[in-house]
Amino acid sequence: MSIENFKIFREDLLSLSAPVFTDFGIERAYAFCKEITTKHYENFPVGSWLIPKDSRRFFYSIYAFSRFADDLADEEGFEFSPNDRIEALNKLGECLIGLQGDEEINNPIFLALKDTIEKKELPLDPFQKLLEAFKMDVNFVQPNNFEDLEKYCFYSANPVGELVLRLFNEYNEKTAKFSDMICTGLQLANFWQDLSIDLPNGRIYIPKIQLENINLTTDDLLLLRKKEHIEMCLKKLIEKTRWYFLNGWQILIYTSNKRLRFELNAIIVGGLRILKKEATLGAKILQKRPKLNSIDFARIFLKALI
Repeated sequence: MSIENFKIFREDLLSLSAPVFTDFGIERAYAFCKEITTKHYENFPVGSWLIPKDSRRFFYSIYAFSRFADDLADEEGFEFSPNDRIEALNKLGECLIGLQGDEEINNPIFLALKDTIEKKELPLDPFQKLLEAFKMDVNFVQPNNFEDLEKYCFYSANPVGELVLRLFNEYNEKTAKFSDMICTGLQLANFWQDLSIDLPNGRIYIPKIQLENINLTTDDLLLLRKKEHIEMCLKKLIEKTRWYFLNGWQILIYTSNKRLRFELNAIIVGGLRILKKEATLGAKILQKRPKLNSIDFARIFLKALI
């Protein structure tokens, strides 16, 4: 969704009853969600060739909801105060609850999402957790410790894994446990990957206690002082993040769907690959964002296949 369309349709998309979309049937609603999905790149397996064709529309509706909520919380270019953003996210929460009633739905995102929830028997809880995570983004507070980071991941990342498992009918007590580890690992790896972007914007995801234990300050990070201390700190963060991936790998034992097994394996291998690049950059990661290239993706594919 472009900023222009976001501005035009924002108010309409915050209500189940959106007159501007009265001509949207279920097929057009899913097409609307697909357009939003395919115009954005995320570490979310929407549209992957590994996802059965007849199930992709369900991923599109979930992604469209998440993308819209994320834009409300973080998108630049809008004259939104934090209170405005929280109010908008609360309206999305009200729309979610409204899906359980008989109210007529014209909003294409929620029209498609309601169909997905009913056909795949999805609970509302994962979607509500995502909204809580977006509210945390609006009122960002640097985490004090790793427990705070895990709490954020509980709301921001783990629900995505749950929804993917449920769409494949693979969600149970064992897969949920290891999925949470993988999703937490992905979220943490993304934090370290984006340090060069987040730091100048005042978002420091490195826990305060981690910095204090190595005698580092925010200014040290911004000015790239005490490089040895910074690299020591990053090494511990990356090692901790690697632990989540390596333990989460056990999900493959309890996953029967071959496509999903491959997808999960590729996600873990890819996560470990980006961690390796982060470790190689060391303190330079505060100035440069590591990226996977075509060779990396080829290696990930082959390792996942093996």
